[in-house]
Amino acid sequence: MRGCGPLAALLFFGVRSLCAQQREADEAWNQGRYEAARAGYEQILRQDPSAARANLRLGIMLSWQGKLDSALTLISRARAAEPADIDMRLAEARVRSWKGDLSAAERLYQGIISEHPEDADALAGLGYVYYWEGREAAARKHAEAALTVDSTHKAGRDLLRTIEEAYRPATEGTASWSNDSDHNTSFGQILSAFASPGTSVGIFGSVNALETSDPVLEASRVGGEAGLSVGLGRFQLTGAAGARRLFPDVAEPRTAATYRARLGYRPAPGFSMSVGYSRGPFDEIASLMERGLDLELVEGGFDARPFAGFSIFATGSGLRLSDGNTRTGVLAGLTHKLHRRFTVGLFGRTLSYEERGVGYFSPDRFSVLEATAGYTIEAKSWSGSVGGGLGAQQVGERGAAQGEWHIEGRLARRWGGGNRVEAFGLVTNSAVSSTTGAFRYRSAGVTVRLGL
Repeated sequence: MRGCGPLAALLFFGVRSLCAQQREADEAWNQGRYEAARAGYEQILRQDPSAARANLRLGIMLSWQGKLDSALTLISRARAAEPADIDMRLAEARVRSWKGDLSAAERLYQGIISEHPEDADALAGLGYVYYWEGREAAARKHAEAALTVDSTHKAGRDLLRTIEEAYRPATEGTASWSNDSDHNTSFGQILSAFASPGTSVGIFGSVNALETSDPVLEASRVGGEAGLSVGLGRFQLTGAAGARRLFPDVAEPRTAATYRARLGYRPAPGFSMSVGYSRGPFDEIASLMERGLDLELVEGGFDARPFAGFSIFATGSGLRLSDGNTRTGVLAGLTHKLHRRFTVGLFGRTLSYEERGVGYFSPDRFSVLEATAGYTIEAKSWSGSVGGGLGAQQVGERGAAQGEWHIEGRLARRWGGGNRVEAFGLVTNSAVSSTTGAFRYRSAGVTVRLGL
């Protein structure tokens, strides 16, 4: 029995030391001294790997650094130690939201709300999930519910402000330039406006102009359209109609009607489908305006997120031109978020025309496959991204494989209530990017959005 005395003392002082470390780490956390808190919690885990609070807060700090997989590992350990703790369930739901696993985040938030209907953090968190899924009415409802519980709740106020900024009346203008190695050069301008007269209802309209030239011809056009978007539960219907007036260099001016419609359906979180139809003039370059061609396009596809940070999409389409030519095509891709800011993926596309058209890129077969990567960064008022792809393309059923690449980027600044200015650019040697199939295509532009 005498041997138990020293052992008991060691256990006593060990527990005392662990408790002291816990108090010091918690005090550093509460004071915002996160490096000191990190060191303290790491020391605690060396003595007790299952310590719930240390696992939780180290996991939260890792999530701030974008190390979401590691964060989830630690938060899962914390939940295993205290499975009923709401803070730990909320932390896991937030991290899964950041990671893009909206389905899992939605289930976690709903589970908390079913047990605690007035948990403002869970209500606001679920509202953000609905907002990211494009379910504006549900997002607004949960933001307002969070503020009913606590009128000063920061996440609830931020979410409601975000929704109001996204759906408030706004006007947007874009000026763009493009050029290809066949010396087709275009300058385009679009001015559009959007308003939401009611929940899940949006109206929009735009006017546009284009000036385009090649070494021989010049042409221009002006046009406008008006449309309506309606949300019906899990369905989203958008339709628009308008007209364009084309002014070719040699041929007579003409007016062409434009129509488009799209029906989207989201049967479950993380999965959506859509079908669409559009009709309008084939008027991207000067030589095509001379020909007076119109086109009709039918397409359908899906977008799915089966796993956290992973998405896959595919679209099939059929095109008919007024010269009797037709085109069929399929494109598909997948992306995987390796980090909060870094993604990689694969993209492939194939298309084929029934006949060789005059004045536009119309191979009997075109195929491209590329690996892609992108990096995104966001600050308080600034955001930007750079991305690219590298792969191979084949022009013509019997054509030889060629290298293919693209580089694109954007830089944006936000201010006030929904105001934004953004510059963007693209350079590629993809033949399908140019209407004529030129092997070098460049574009750049600026967009300004102002809330009304």
